[in-house]
Amino acid sequence: MTETFSARLKASTATIHDEVEHTNFMVDLMEGRLDAHAYALLLTQYAPIYAALEAKSSEFAADPIFAPFYDAGLFRTERIHSDLQKLAHDGLPLTSSAEAYADHLNRLTKPEQLIAHHYTRYLGDLSGGQAIGALMGRHYFVPAEALTMWDFAEVGKTKPYKDAYRSRLDEIGAAGGDEHLVIEETMTAFRLNGRLLAELTTKVQAPATATATAMS
Repeated sequence: MTETFSARLKASTATIHDEVEHTNFMVDLMEGRLDAHAYALLLTQYAPIYAALEAKSSEFAADPIFAPFYDAGLFRTERIHSDLQKLAHDGLPLTSSAEAYADHLNRLTKPEQLIAHHYTRYLGDLSGGQAIGALMGRHYFVPAEALTMWDFAEVGKTKPYKDAYRSRLDEIGAAGGDEHLVIEETMTAFRLNGRLLAELTTKVQAPATATATAMS
């Protein structure tokens, strides 16, 4: 049986995906060794990244290769800003890695490149991202109204949506898209995210013992 493109994309990027998920910052954040401030710092970095991704998505909305992926219901920018206001952590500094990530997105010129970043961010948010939302509430007592970043009720049930998304990935070649370019740019997306998380690791120090820290 011929391997689908979505399966090949996942397999081709599995190693770097795993490496990024296990950066010290993400491990400490997910295991309750940081605090709500660290989470807000992460969210702050996401603001320009999602703004760039969503602006570029709107720019390519009518492109025949990207159009099947366009869905304004996925957009996170307004939710990120709202969550940061609820967290009372507005005005945190941007890292150079976040700025570089957003700049890269602003310079994308091909729909396949955009699909790669769209896939990396939104399919990640609909998958492991759901655990982030749950654990931020559990470990750091972040209230639900400050976790709307991870609320995708607008697009319906998560599993059917992801299944349909993967089916659209499988049609890229038939639509005349370059599958190799999607894989290549997905690797770039993971590298950019990895650099961001590595930089955050240098800015946030986990305490020696894991403690749940309430929002102040």
